[in-house]
Amino acid sequence: MLALITLIALVAMSFRAQAAEDADSGPLADFYSYLPATPELKIPDINIPFWTDDLKKGQRAYRAGKYDRALKSFRKASDDGNTVADWYLGHMYRLGQGVPRNDAMAYSYYSRVADSYDPDEPDQNRLRIAVDAMVRLADYQREGIGEASVKANPAAAARSYLKIATAYGHPAAQYALGVMTIKGQGVKRNPQQGLKWLMTAARKRYAPAEAYLGELYWEGKIVRRDRTRAVMWYALAKDSARPEENPEIYDRALQLEANVSEEELIEAEARARVWDGQYPVDRRRGND
Repeated sequence: MLALITLIALVAMSFRAQAAEDADSGPLADFYSYLPATPELKIPDINIPFWTDDLKKGQRAYRAGKYDRALKSFRKASDDGNTVADWYLGHMYRLGQGVPRNDAMAYSYYSRVADSYDPDEPDQNRLRIAVDAMVRLADYQREGIGEASVKANPAAAARSYLKIATAYGHPAAQYALGVMTIKGQGVKRNPQQGLKWLMTAARKRYAPAEAYLGELYWEGKIVRRDRTRAVMWYALAKDSARPEENPEIYDRALQLEANVSEEELIEAEARARVWDGQYPVDRRRGND
């Protein structure tokens, strides 16, 4: 019995160490924002081959910003059928990391990952990655990709977002639903319902949702114009965002801060601290 307890403790430590390593891996960090708790540990079902040497090399290079090296390792792992490597490659092509930005290639890699989706998947990393890839595909489906012959289909994208938002609480899906519902894009226009979706994502400290709320308050759309509250939301978004993915948030936050009085800025920062106390950024996400 003691040996079994020791085994469980060691495996749990290993799982947390792997999770911490993943959390520092840039895009993998967002997993913490929509899965509320550590997955239940199952012994002894540990799928070691899932984390291949090439994948680990790619992750280390990616975290170090050595994207050319990461690209080579991820491609090797992808050739071996590793869906995590496919997911990273999709992310790199989407953001133009180590390669010219190519949405068609990103769409192709994300599609491979989404095809592996299984709601009963016992490996939580596989499930998280598949769900995230589904969100990325919905993003492309919403706007379309000319070079990939992917036609815009907002209604289909909205259905995908709704499925993911309700089943997994993914903040990117909740944010997208909020914006689309406010605009009446692919769904019936319902500004108040859209605000609820945005607030749900903002409580998970999803930076684009916080920034969008800031714009709504700054411009007085749907909500009463409130410059202080607008700056508050942008202060929160700036704290939640990753510079490499959302540089526009930082620029816009500075712009708004420069256009309010010192009293308004002080009050906005105080309100932001209160909100952050209630809904803090999960620092495990590692905004590297």
